[in-house]
Amino acid sequence: MVDFDSLLGKFGVDWHLLLIQSLNFLLVSFLLYKFGFKRVIEAMDERREKIESGLEYADKMQEAMTTFENSHAERIASVQEEAEEIIQLAKSTAKVLLEQEKMESRKLADNMISSAKKEMAIQHDKMFQDVKSEIGTLVVEVAQSVLSSQLTAEERNRYVLSAEKVLISENL
Repeated sequence: MVDFDSLLGKFGVDWHLLLIQSLNFLLVSFLLYKFGFKRVIEAMDERREKIESGLEYADKMQEAMTTFENSHAERIASVQEEAEEIIQLAKSTAKVLLEQEKMESRKLADNMISSAKKEMAIQHDKMFQDVKSEIGTLVVEVAQSVLSSQLTAEERNRYVLSAEKVLISENL
């Protein structure tokens, strides 16, 4: 059988020393894991969880932002539609009001023209009556001056009566 002491001795290894160094290595590894690596790993795990939660939050915020932008775009579209409807309503109302004002203006102008025509007719009739009266007066004066100088009293009376009948029949 092979003697491990002599074999290890040939390579220059002392097994007591190797055992103590191995125990020493295990103790240092345990302490490093317990107080060093474990805390570093915990810190890395904590950071990884924070990063993951931050990414999840960012995704949620991205979804919320997309939803907000979509609802905002819909609101803008609906507001634009309402604005166009209001503009169309205002235009149609303005057209209706303009037509009403035109009709009222036409009625007023027609009334004014009608009143002016009536006034002109009244003035024409009055002027015609005045002219008739003046002509009648002139005819009577001319007839009187002509008749007084050349006719006899009996002829004058007959012409005056005849002239009165004509004037009465013409409503002068």
